[in-house]
Amino acid sequence: MNDMIDSLFFSIVEQYGDMLYRFAFHYVKNRADAEDIVQEVLLTYLMHSHPEKEKLKGWLLKVTKNKCLNLIKKQKRVVYKEFEGDHTEIPMDHGLFEALQALSPLDREIVYLFYQEGYSSKEIGKLVRKSDAAVRKHLERAKKQLKGYLEENQ
Repeated sequence: MNDMIDSLFFSIVEQYGDMLYRFAFHYVKNRADAEDIVQEVLLTYLMHSHPEKEKLKGWLLKVTKNKCLNLIKKQKRVVYKEFEGDHTEIPMDHGLFEALQALSPLDREIVYLFYQEGYSSKEIGKLVRKSDAAVRKHLERAKKQLKGYLEENQ
């Protein structure tokens, strides 16, 4: 039985570990905190009832988001001060990284879930508790803001 649990756990880590790290990093902007949060999420997965396989990714993202928000609230700061080396680990154009940071946290989360994780606007709506139309509006507004920011800073 333990071998089966170990096998399931390692497959979860292999399949979702990097995604959870990137998602946590978008919130906490700190490598060590993002790694800690991923570990906490995986421990939570082990210690609690497991969601259905088709809902697992959404469940993991939701738990990750909640743990990030709890950490931010606990430390009584909305965003972390950026350290020069923190974002170099994520392969992304520096200008795009800065443009994404200019978005609101909700817009940044929606953009990440849509473009990076491939969720539909309807699926994102369930995760962020917004309507499908509201998510599409956030995406539209975020794309305009990103485009303007990138054109302005070239």
